[in-house]
Amino acid sequence: MNPAHDKKQDKKNLRTEFRKRIDAISFGDLITKSQNLVESFQANIAQTISSSVFSGRYIVSFYPFENEPQINIESEARNEPYQVAYVRITSWDQREMVAAQARRDQPGQWEEFEVAPGNRIFQPSPGQPLCSPSEIAAVLIPGLSFSPGGERLGRGAGFYDRFLKNYPMALRIGIAFEEQISQNLPCDEWDEKVDVILTDRGIREVKGMNLLGEWRTQGKILERKQD
Repeated sequence: MNPAHDKKQDKKNLRTEFRKRIDAISFGDLITKSQNLVESFQANIAQTISSSVFSGRYIVSFYPFENEPQINIESEARNEPYQVAYVRITSWDQREMVAAQARRDQPGQWEEFEVAPGNRIFQPSPGQPLCSPSEIAAVLIPGLSFSPGGERLGRGAGFYDRFLKNYPMALRIGIAFEEQISQNLPCDEWDEKVDVILTDRGIREVKGMNLLGEWRTQGKILERKQD
């Protein structure tokens, strides 16, 4: 039996399982959990960093699908100690993304992108300024599931695995509900791990990483451990 085939099938089965778990969350619970997750982000990330270190630095977020955590890291007062940016798909065929500056309260900065027939997402429009790797302090990363060891089960396209390789100094923050945490996930050599996992119940550092304290004071990861 081919181990690579087994791993591929395991991932496929787990994607089906976690999609069912996510779809089983009612709309009311989705909103409540999402609000709890936003509060968790404020308490564990935004309120623990200093404007002097993070001024002019970007935290890159994503515009969620309907059943993903509805996280919004922007404040109405625009008093975040960081700047905000979002991922933008530049090539679907090559599975390539960039980080572009944008705010949700500026409708003219956005476009609709058709991921698949009938499945559309919002992303920064082509004219929005891009962020350089040195400007990016952290990336919020969605996923179907995360493990305590930092493994991530994505939707299978590989966008984030390619994207994260370009930003080794950015803190990688997995975004999920507690229902999406799995003790073990299959992992291939090209799969990029996260550094911390932020859920509706709090934050947890990935075992063996211990990067959060350094990031809060430095605004970047000076040396990323490689498996």
